[in-house]
Amino acid sequence: MKLTRRWLLEHWMGDWEARSIGRRLTQAGLEVASVTRLDQGLERVEVGCLLEVKQHPEADRLTVCRVDVGAEQLTIVCGARNHRVGDRVAVAREGAVLPNGMKIAISSIRGQRSEGMLASEAELGLAEASEGILILPPDQVPGTSLAPILGRDDDLFELELTPNRGDCLGVRGIARELAALSGIPLRPLQPQVAVTDATSAEIMIEHGHGCPRYVGRVIRGLAMQPSPAWLQHRLEAVGLRSINAVVDVTNYILLDLNHPMHAFDLAQLVMPLCVRGAFPGETLTLLNGTICKLVPEDVLIADARRPLALAGIMGGMETGVTEATTDLFLEVAYFSPTTVTRSGRRHGINSDSRYRFERGVDPEGLVLAMERATELILELCGGRAGPITVADAGTWTPRSPVPLRHERVNRLGGIDLTQADMETVLEHLGCEKRVLQGQICFQPPSHRHDLAQEEDLLEEIVRVHGYDNVTRVLPRIETRPMENDARSHLFSQSTRKMVAMGYLETINYSFVSKALQHRFDPERAAEELVNPISEDMAVLRTSLAPGLLEAARRNLSRANLSLRLFEVGRVFLRSDTALEEKEHLAGLVTGELHPHAWYARSRAVDFFDLKGDLEHLALSQGCMDLVFSPGGPEFLHPGQKALFQTRSHPRPVGWIGMLHPDHQRLLDPSQAVFLFELDMDELRACRSIPDRSEVTLSRFPSLERDFAFMVDDELGAGPFMDAVAGTDPGLIQAVRLFDVYRGDALPAGKKSFAINVVFRAPDRTLTDQEAQELCHRIVETAQRLFGARQR
Repeated sequence: MKLTRRWLLEHWMGDWEARSIGRRLTQAGLEVASVTRLDQGLERVEVGCLLEVKQHPEADRLTVCRVDVGAEQLTIVCGARNHRVGDRVAVAREGAVLPNGMKIAISSIRGQRSEGMLASEAELGLAEASEGILILPPDQVPGTSLAPILGRDDDLFELELTPNRGDCLGVRGIARELAALSGIPLRPLQPQVAVTDATSAEIMIEHGHGCPRYVGRVIRGLAMQPSPAWLQHRLEAVGLRSINAVVDVTNYILLDLNHPMHAFDLAQLVMPLCVRGAFPGETLTLLNGTICKLVPEDVLIADARRPLALAGIMGGMETGVTEATTDLFLEVAYFSPTTVTRSGRRHGINSDSRYRFERGVDPEGLVLAMERATELILELCGGRAGPITVADAGTWTPRSPVPLRHERVNRLGGIDLTQADMETVLEHLGCEKRVLQGQICFQPPSHRHDLAQEEDLLEEIVRVHGYDNVTRVLPRIETRPMENDARSHLFSQSTRKMVAMGYLETINYSFVSKALQHRFDPERAAEELVNPISEDMAVLRTSLAPGLLEAARRNLSRANLSLRLFEVGRVFLRSDTALEEKEHLAGLVTGELHPHAWYARSRAVDFFDLKGDLEHLALSQGCMDLVFSPGGPEFLHPGQKALFQTRSHPRPVGWIGMLHPDHQRLLDPSQAVFLFELDMDELRACRSIPDRSEVTLSRFPSLERDFAFMVDDELGAGPFMDAVAGTDPGLIQAVRLFDVYRGDALPAGKKSFAINVVFRAPDRTLTDQEAQELCHRIVETAQRLFGARQR
C-alpha cells in the first residue's frame, strides 16, 4: 500500500511530519516499511526557457541551446529533436544527481561547452522510457524548481499491511486510523452530485452469495479527456499509469476509499445487467487480454447478451471505455471474498481489485464511493448523472455486537484504563456503544471485518493505547520434562543411528516433477498441486528415492564420488478415500567403501554393504529377525533387489536394491548406486525388543557344525536358513551363511550353500550324540523341503 503525505492530509486534519506519521502507524501495528522523498534527484532540476536553438557545428544530431533559467542563461548541448525556441524544459544543472543515478557536470561535447542537461521523463524517473526531452506547459516560470510542478515535493509512504487490515488499503482508512491514534478528527467527505438525467440502471442479482450488494449509475453526455496534471501526478507517485480521466478516477477511488470500481461503455450494453454465475462453456476476454474459460462457480456481471466482467477481478475488453465513449455505466459492489479468491486462483489472475475484495471492502460505503467518483467525472469530463441504483440481495448482515468487560481487558492486556477511556478508543475506531441485557457491547463498523469477539476489541484498545504503555511483567512459566512418544523416539533414534554409521542427512522438498515421479513410481498416481511453484515441483512425492538420487547427482557432478546419504521425511499416498501422509526413511550409498584410508584396501560398495547397514539399523530398533525376499520397485536392478520384513510381521517394511543401469546413465559420472527405503510406522510395528529382566544367558558351552548343501539356483538363502533354524528352535541358537558357490564342479542350475550352525541348550551341555542327531535332522529337513543334497 502506497500513499503520499499530502494525499493523507486531504482526509485528516493533522499536520504531522512524515517521520512522525510513519513512527506512530508502525507502533500501532500498521508497519510503514519506508518513507521516502519523491523529489530525490530533482533538487537541482529547474524550469528553463529555450531562447535559442541552433545546429551543433561538429555534429548533425546535436543542437546547441541557450536556456533562460531565471537568474542566468546557460549553454547546453542537447541530442533530442523535439524542442524549439520558446519551449519550457526541465534543466538539470551542474551538481545534480538524477533519479537514474546520472551525475551532471559542466563538460565539453564535440568542442562545445555544455553547462547542464535538458532532461527527459525517463532520466527524471517519471517513465521507463521516453522519446525526446520533457516539454512543460508554456505558463511555467523559468528558474522555478521542477519538483512542485510535477507534484513531487511530497513524502511517499509504503505500508506492509497484514491480511486482516483490509480497511487500511485506502488512504481514507489510514487517515481514519491516524484520527483514532491522535484524537485529531477526519475531514468530512460529502460529495455534491446533482441528478440531471432520468436514466436509471436496471440491475438484478441472481448470485446473492457471491454479490450481496451492487450499486450502479448511468452518466450521459461526457467528453472523454486526459486527466489533469494533479491526478496524473498522484497516480504516478504510487506507481499507476494514467490512461484517461474516467479510468483514472476509478483507480483513484480504489486507492482513496478502498472501493474497486469499473466503468462500462453504455453503448456496448444491453440492459438489464445481471450478477449471475457463469453458464457452461462461456468465455470472457479480460482487459489484459486473458481469455477465461468460465465455470458455473465463477460470478459474472452480464447483460442480456453476454458476460461483461469477472466479478471482483477484472472487466471485459469489449465493453471498456474508450476515447469515443460518451455514455457510461459506473459500478461499485461488495463481492464475497471467498468467491473472488476462488475465481482468481482458478484463472490465475491477480489484480488490485481482487487483492482488496479478498480482504474485505466496506459494504455500507458503496454509495459514498459512487458519489465521489461521479463528482470527479462530472468535474473532469462533464455530463449528466442519473440516479443511483442499489441492488441488495439481503445476504449480508452486520456483525453482532461484541460484549466488553473492562476489568478483563485490563487484566489480559496489562493496562490500567477506565471504562470511559476504553469506550472513547472504540468510538474513535468507529464502534457504536450499545447496552444489551445489562451488558455493555460495541457494534463494529462495517469496514472492520476483523472485529468479531472480545479479544479483538482488547487488541484494538491496547494497540491504540500504545504497546509501550503495557506493564512489563515476566510471564510465569512452568517447566516440564519433554515428553516423547514412541513414534518421535523412533525417528530420533533412527536418525542418530544413521549418522553414527557415517551417513549425512539430506532435506529435500516434498514436491517433485511429474516426469521424475513417473520414472520412479509409474503405477501410483501422485497428487498434483493446484498452483505449483514450478514444473519441477508439480506433484507430491510418493517416495524419498528421487530426492536422494537428485542429491547424489549434484554431488557426483561436483566430484564428490563417495556418498552415504539418508533422509527422514513424509511421502503422500492417495488411497480410495483420502490422501495419506507416511513417514519414511531412505538411505543411499555409492562410491568407495574406504576412500583414502591407510588401514584398509579400498573397494567399491556393494549390495551387501548397504544390507549390513540396514540390518544394523533394524537391530538398533528392536527388529532382530529381518527376512529378505525377491521383489522391489522397477527402477532397481532385477538381480539385486529385495523386499524385507520380519518373521513376526507379515507386511513388508521396505525395499533395498541397486539402481537399474538405465537410471545410472543419468548420473555424471555413471556409477553403481544402492538404495533402501522403509516405512517408519511398519518398522515400529515390527519391533520385538524382549524384556531384559527375562533374558537369561546359558552358562553351558555351545557346539558348532558346518554344512554344505547343493540346491537349485533359484532358491534364496533366507528361506533355506529359516527352515534349518526351525528344525529345533530350542537347541539351534544361530544359523549363518558363510559361502555361496557356483561353478563347473556343480551341475547346471545348481549352487552350493555353506552354513554354520550353532547348537546350545539352556540347561545342560549337549553331548556329541545329541549334536549328531540334530545334524541328521537338519539334513533330512533340507532334503525334504528343498531337495537339497549334502556335499
